[in-house]
Amino acid sequence: MTMPLVVLRPDDAGRVAMLHAAGFSDPWSPSAFRDLLKESTSLGLGIEQHGGLVGFVLVQIVAGEADILTIATAPDLKRTGIATQLMQGLLSRLGERGIARITLDVAEDNMPARALYDRLGFAQDGRRPNYYTTGRDIPAAAILMSRNLSV
Repeated sequence: MTMPLVVLRPDDAGRVAMLHAAGFSDPWSPSAFRDLLKESTSLGLGIEQHGGLVGFVLVQIVAGEADILTIATAPDLKRTGIATQLMQGLLSRLGERGIARITLDVAEDNMPARALYDRLGFAQDGRRPNYYTTGRDIPAAAILMSRNLSV
């Protein structure tokens, strides 16, 4: 079932931070999200279900390119299509804005996320060894990925 995307505003920062904390061992603070969502170079999209935020993606746009800063789905709703819907909506909106390219990094051992990005046409551009360390016994490399949006 497709749910409408909402544009996140600075006053959504508290619930964005709560969802982020549910999925990451190094969560960002509400004030960090508020500051990002205030920026004209940021775009946050979310999906709500039963009045609560169940997924979001946050990007920063600079010089015709977008970089995914973070994406999260409610832990009990993973693998239900929310992240796919968020990413497809994001790619569409960025394309409409004339954004030429989108980049991201993902932990090498995060196979579900890597599979999602592969399905959406992202290609691996590089690797940063030992990039992800917080909440881990063994550091994980960051896989750098990108996708062109222009035709």
